[in-house]
Amino acid sequence: MALIPQLLKAIVLDRVAVQDTVSTGIEDRFIEFFNTYYAQEINGMFLAYPQKRSIYVDIKNLEKFDSELANELISNPDAVLPGANSALLKLAPAPETLDKGVHVRFYGLGGPAMPLIQDVGSDHIGKLLTLDSLIVKKSEIIPMVQLGVYRCALCGNVTKIEVERDNVPEVCPQCKRRALRQVNEESKFINLQRIAVQDPLEKLKGNMPTWQLEVWLEDDMVNRQQPGDRVDVTGVLRIRPRRTAHGKQDKSQFTMFVDAVSIMATQKEFSELEISQEEEKEIRELAKDPRIFEKISKSIAPSIYGYDEIKKAMALQLFGGTPNKKLVDGSLIRSDIHILLIGDPGSAKTRLLQSITALVPKGIYVSGKSTTSAGLTAAAERDEFSEGGWTLRAGALVLGSGGEVSIDEFDKISDDDKSALLEAMESQTISVAKAGIVARFNAKTSILAAANPRMGRFDPNVLPAEQFDIPATLLSRFDLIFPIRDMIDETLDRNIAHHILVQHAAAGAQIAEAESYEQVEAPPIAPEMLRKYVAYAKRNVNPRLSPEAMERIQKFYLELRKLGLRSGTTPMTPRQIEGLVRLAEASAKSRLAEIVDVRDTEIAIGLVNHMLTTLAVERGGAVNIDILMTGFSKDKIDRMNIIFGIIGRLEDAAPEKMAKYETVLEEAEKAGIDRGTCRKYIDDLNKNGDIYTPKSGFLKRVRHEAE
Repeated sequence: MALIPQLLKAIVLDRVAVQDTVSTGIEDRFIEFFNTYYAQEINGMFLAYPQKRSIYVDIKNLEKFDSELANELISNPDAVLPGANSALLKLAPAPETLDKGVHVRFYGLGGPAMPLIQDVGSDHIGKLLTLDSLIVKKSEIIPMVQLGVYRCALCGNVTKIEVERDNVPEVCPQCKRRALRQVNEESKFINLQRIAVQDPLEKLKGNMPTWQLEVWLEDDMVNRQQPGDRVDVTGVLRIRPRRTAHGKQDKSQFTMFVDAVSIMATQKEFSELEISQEEEKEIRELAKDPRIFEKISKSIAPSIYGYDEIKKAMALQLFGGTPNKKLVDGSLIRSDIHILLIGDPGSAKTRLLQSITALVPKGIYVSGKSTTSAGLTAAAERDEFSEGGWTLRAGALVLGSGGEVSIDEFDKISDDDKSALLEAMESQTISVAKAGIVARFNAKTSILAAANPRMGRFDPNVLPAEQFDIPATLLSRFDLIFPIRDMIDETLDRNIAHHILVQHAAAGAQIAEAESYEQVEAPPIAPEMLRKYVAYAKRNVNPRLSPEAMERIQKFYLELRKLGLRSGTTPMTPRQIEGLVRLAEASAKSRLAEIVDVRDTEIAIGLVNHMLTTLAVERGGAVNIDILMTGFSKDKIDRMNIIFGIIGRLEDAAPEKMAKYETVLEEAEKAGIDRGTCRKYIDDLNKNGDIYTPKSGFLKRVRHEAE
């Protein structure tokens, strides 16, 4: 019987010897591999140590060198990765001085080893995989024990242990009692950070939900990326027991997370759709059609009748201007186009937004009623993800960077949340400063917003621009604003009704498999081809202004300004010039042209003219952009100035230095302003902080320090 324990001991020793031999063999192969492929990179890393302590290795190079070793790395990474790291350490000139360790960061997996996040499951546990992903949120840095020093509180024995995840020792190896206490001063820690990633929106079809997966980053990988960044995460899928609502571990169910080996930023955006050579040839042929822009605009929301100008604008928004242009001071010029639709209920605004969201590869649809500034932009918050610490969470504009965000019920967004959009819409960045966290995210996205007039429907007796419940500062960020008014017109109403009914009849006939029914006119360009056409244009075409195009835009600007000089209005500001350039560049992109010519500027000018003549016209017929930018017409400003002057004169003349409300109304009537209008403008002056009511029945001007 005494022979059995000896045999068991011999078997265990043999296994250890075999494992040591395998590990040594892996180390030797990696040393040979590194010397063959990465000798220069490794020397550079050791020279820059400890600022640089990782080398990035393309798995394709390992496959060329030793395909069996590469396959073993993918299927059994826990057996191979330690050998790769120790081989790298052995190549150091003085390994004993490298107190922070070194890392081999593998990347470049593809095929079955690069699944969608929503498809990651039990089959991938313990295997190496790469995830093309979007970072949704990021925790703060958490120190984690790597080499723990433990002292027994009872016998005083000191133990050093390399700590694995959730494997902190409790029992003293000397006295076998639960009395180990960690000695923090002598233990070695590394940084740990958690991020949550999801599939990029363009990889999901239709309305598929997005699933999030937790990723653990260690050491020199922390704080390299921000929420909203597109990254390739390569790592080992691991599991840990779920915790119940009471904080206890449920050992029958597990939570998945990726133990990251490498994380690399990528720049995959709208234009990353795969396009075959045949499709590229078809796209080139389409671009030769002189009516290509008309066909593109008619292919947008074909189920909605009319709205030709709006569809043209939406088509230009898909293409956008020329990206990455810089001014002489180094600041970037926005290339994305923002559009606002303000219309009566039932005018298909939501359908327009949803159609464009379904068309673009990276589209997000949100409703103003159910969103906050954090949901739209970004936020720092405490949650369970960082175990009570602070987490940076990306909102829709950050996640939609490189695509398009449609915001419905734009007027229902609170004033505080609207102010959060100002930076995102102009500089296309979002800044967060909270709890000592200062961060900036990219938000390079086009915004298509829809809103209702202040009273629900447009009042024909009030200028349209005076019926917007949107701050003027935010309105000025939109390149184009379109009013959609539900006008009663027999011919138009007949055409709309016929268009809707034919579509319903055709859809019903198809379900019933009827043989004869009135056919619905198909869009000139199929949705999938249009997606690829836009992606191809955004990827390959960067138009620049021709001298003729510049001259035409300048002439249009000067003509409007001269008209404004004669009428005392401001028909256009320099900000609109940049909008015209963006629209003209988008028009050139739509026909795959590298030069913006007069045709493109005419399309841009036509859309801007349409906006000005429908929204920025005074009652006398003069164009005044201030109606949009400030919400006040020239007539209104003049009358408010008259009333403000009356209050000032009465205030100065009165012993108590206050103007009587009734006297102001009487004086305004003498100046040709009726009492109802005067009361309204007094309320406006009060809201703007220009006057106040010191006591009932009296008015007084607000005196600013500059006065």
